[in-house]
Amino acid sequence: MVNPNSSFPVFIVQHLGNAKEFYTGYFGFNIAFKNAWYLHLVSESGVQVGFMLPNQPSQPEIFHKSFSGKGVIFSLEVDDVDDAYSQVQAKNLNIVLRLRSEDWGQRHFSVEDPNGVYLDVVQAVEPTGEYQSDYAI
Repeated sequence: MVNPNSSFPVFIVQHLGNAKEFYTGYFGFNIAFKNAWYLHLVSESGVQVGFMLPNQPSQPEIFHKSFSGKGVIFSLEVDDVDDAYSQVQAKNLNIVLRLRSEDWGQRHFSVEDPNGVYLDVVQAVEPTGEYQSDYAI
């Protein structure tokens, strides 16, 4: 069995600088690695994310196409989603889903980053009765 010890998404995007400014400026990520075509960020709590420019000759062909903006949600869990929402509103970020609570046990909102990645900022809350039994832990 494969036993992962870490995980991070890598988004192939057109603008590394925009990603760097957005995630370091608004979400507290720090640069772990940066060169002309790749940026790797890490938060104080250890959350990691990578960004790579398309069509890099050092990369296999399967990693050449840019992110299309569809089919991916990058979730960040926070301790106080209401406070995070207030901060995002104050900074006039592109909020694409307003703050709301879900019956399955999540309070969240979503913003779109400058490269079209949907970032879902979430806080776990008590699920309603019908979802209680869906949780394994």
